[in-house]
Amino acid sequence: MSDRHESRAGAQLPTSFDVAWRAGVSQSTVSLVLNGKAAGRVSPRTQEAVLRVARELGYEPSMAARTLRLGRTHVAALIIPDVSNPVFAAVLQGAEEAARSRDYTVVQVSTGNDSDWQRRIVHALATRSIDGFILCSLDLPESAHLELLRGNAVIVDGCSPEFPSLLLDIEYGASAAVQHLLSLGHRRIAHLAAHIDVETFRVRQRVYERLLSEAGIPLRADYQATAGVDLEESCSAALGLLRGPEPPTAIFCDDDLMAAGVYKAARKLQLRVPADLSIVGFCDGLVAQLLDPPLTTVAIPALALGQRAMELLLAGLETELPPFVETISLDFVVRASTTLPREDPS
Repeated sequence: MSDRHESRAGAQLPTSFDVAWRAGVSQSTVSLVLNGKAAGRVSPRTQEAVLRVARELGYEPSMAARTLRLGRTHVAALIIPDVSNPVFAAVLQGAEEAARSRDYTVVQVSTGNDSDWQRRIVHALATRSIDGFILCSLDLPESAHLELLRGNAVIVDGCSPEFPSLLLDIEYGASAAVQHLLSLGHRRIAHLAAHIDVETFRVRQRVYERLLSEAGIPLRADYQATAGVDLEESCSAALGLLRGPEPPTAIFCDDDLMAAGVYKAARKLQLRVPADLSIVGFCDGLVAQLLDPPLTTVAIPALALGQRAMELLLAGLETELPPFVETISLDFVVRASTTLPREDPS
């Protein structure tokens, strides 16, 4: 009985039997060639013939059979807190580029408000549906799950004594952003914070509070607001900041998309950027360059970050890497969205 399967269109997909028949060899020979085990066992001419026929027929070995044989699915997961944040699209792109050369597929999973995401990771490992995980901008799983993840995970935008970790220098980036506004003479500086409760955003908040305190500027509740990494939510939150009796002259935003929401709010209130309001973001993706005027922001090398994370994950899947922390430097890019504060008419 043939091992053919039907495609969605109803056409029969080629099988190893078809390749063997067309190439005039046995199915075991096809298996050796396509699984990279033909050296010294199958002549170079026969190997070439099998590979040529497989290409001509469009034959691909069964993923299920491959998983059973190798114990791997060649699928890795990028776990992120919020799928709407454009920075993660660039991280995913970098991870996919690194994975492609090793014949891996990457799936992106957003935890969102899913409190059960850690259990889902454990289930994926137990069922062998995913080989490894890149945990990006997330708090670490509960201790009970750490041992299961050992050798199967890389931490990004965080660090752990248990895993290889790529730590973004968020403290430097946030410090550069707030210090830039202070150096321009701003004292009425607001913070539009992401309401995602993970360490990378908590660092931004701590830096904002510390630098203002060190500058002798009292923290004001009316200069602090939260929103999702979302244009409309950020616009609404920014309107609340800017409609107060003593509105800020500058706003530090946790993300460029949130900064875009501040631009929108400024336009609604007929405020000029930067003459009436200076704005600083965090990410430096395409959004920062499309805004008018271009956005002053902290640059995260998201593409390179995804590539490096995937390289480490794949290396660790082959030979378990010892835990270490690799710090990724960030740059602060000054563009046209910041200037000296407007004069106080009072």
